[in-house]
Amino acid sequence: MLLLIFITQLMDNITKIKQESENIKIKKVKNEYEFASNWRLHRDIREYWIPIERKDSYNNELQYYSRDNVCFDGDAIEIISKKEIKEDKEYTSGLVESSCAYKYGYFEFTIEISQGKGIFPAIWLLPEEDKGLPEIDIFEMIGSQPYTFYGVIHYEQDGDKKSDYFAHEVPVQEKYVVALEWGKDRLIWYIDGNKIYETESGVPQEYMYLIINQAVGEDWPGNPDDKVFPSRFKVQSITIKPMFMKGRG
Repeated sequence: MLLLIFITQLMDNITKIKQESENIKIKKVKNEYEFASNWRLHRDIREYWIPIERKDSYNNELQYYSRDNVCFDGDAIEIISKKEIKEDKEYTSGLVESSCAYKYGYFEFTIEISQGKGIFPAIWLLPEEDKGLPEIDIFEMIGSQPYTFYGVIHYEQDGDKKSDYFAHEVPVQEKYVVALEWGKDRLIWYIDGNKIYETESGVPQEYMYLIINQAVGEDWPGNPDDKVFPSRFKVQSITIKPMFMKGRG
C-alpha cells in the first residue's frame, strides 16, 4: 500500500515537472557572443567605467586628464575638453577606463563628435598586462577631418612594430554607431551597421581593457584652435558582448 502511494506521488511530481518545463521559454543563441547580456540595462554605467586623473599622456598631447571633465548621464559618458591650465598643462580633458578586461567579443558605441583642429577622440583597447602592444583602435578621428573615421590594429611581429588600418569617409550626421567584432582569428569594424574593414593581422589573444578619451594636440591632430573649446565627445548606448570577461586588478 505504501509503495503504491509512493509511486502515485512520484508520477504526479513527474507530470508537474513536465508541465512546468513546457512553460519555460528558451532564448535561441544568435551567435557566439549572444550569451553575454548587455550590462548597461541592468546596472549603473559608473560601475563599469573609471574616470582617470593623470598628467602624463600617451603621446605629445597637451591635456591634463581630469575626473571633473567626465560626466555620466543615464547610459551616456560625456567627455569635455577645455582651455584651462592645470598642473602646467594648457588644456584639460577626460579619459575613462573599463573596470573589466575582455577577450574576444562584440563592442558597440553610439557617438556624438565635435570638430575643430587639435581634437582627438578615440575608443580603443589595450592589454590588461602593462604593455603598449597590441592595441586595437575601434574608433579614432581628428577634429580637422571630422568625417573621416579610422580603425587600427597595432601589433608586434618578430620584434617589429606593425599596423593594419582603414580610413573611411562618413556622411554628416548627428550620431554614428561604431562597432568592433573581435574574433579568435580576425577583427571586423562596423559603422552604422555596415561592415567597413576586416583583417586577420595581429589579432590579440589576451585580455584587454577599454579606453574612451579625447586628447588635445599631439603630433597627428596638431595644435588646437582655441575657438573649438569647450569640445564634447559623447558616447552612449554602449553594448559589450564578450566571449570572456574578468575584473581588472
